[in-house]
Amino acid sequence: MTQSRTRQRRQRRLVVVGLLLVVAWGVAFLFRNPLFHRNFGVVAKGLVYRSAQPEANLKGLIKTYKLGSILNLRGGGSSDPFYTDEVGLVSAEGVDFYDYPMSATQRPKRRDLLTLIDLFQRCRYPLLIHCKSGSDRTGLASGLYLMVRSGTPPEKALEAFSLFYGHVPLLGPENLHEPFLEYADWLKRKWLVHSPERFRAWVETEYRANDPVQEVQPLRKGPRAVLRAGLAARRGAARPVVEPKK
Repeated sequence: MTQSRTRQRRQRRLVVVGLLLVVAWGVAFLFRNPLFHRNFGVVAKGLVYRSAQPEANLKGLIKTYKLGSILNLRGGGSSDPFYTDEVGLVSAEGVDFYDYPMSATQRPKRRDLLTLIDLFQRCRYPLLIHCKSGSDRTGLASGLYLMVRSGTPPEKALEAFSLFYGHVPLLGPENLHEPFLEYADWLKRKWLVHSPERFRAWVETEYRANDPVQEVQPLRKGPRAVLRAGLAARRGAARPVVEPKK
């Protein structure tokens, strides 16, 4: 009797372990891109790419894809190695660096949307877009690019938010969907079709946002102004400062 119970417990443990292994394999497969490939992806071949925070792979990305610009949506500061390393490398490689921190959980401001729309019209390509994980803010910017440069309708551009890239629309990140959903609904109610010009006009006049309608200044190349002195001092103590190319 005791041996039978022992055998049953062993069998139950084996079943539980087997189920856990299957679940772990499923999760690893589902999130294989964020887990194993730094969440790298192609938004528009030859023009726009997306990823998580580049680290040791940054120089390889610059060389392989001949990057002209990098858009950092994560932010960072002069005390963050990931930030100072990125700023130093892209400067040395002659790549334009655009620094625009955004929230991964809050509804985008009007200024956020207009700043990105403007940047996509004038930055040097190919462009790499990244935040920390490459899932949420990067998904927003990738979808906006598709709408304003490729003419992709909002319903299709919304696919830039994908579980493949680790985007889970719960507890905040789902708020980043709102511009796409509201614009698509507006088009439907007005019996209109999407165009990049129409979308920009909608953002300026129809989008519900706390910030007022006002002229948005073009995003400057290089680190944010409040960080430039600190970065120069920090890097100057270790090596000569390489100014970003104009």
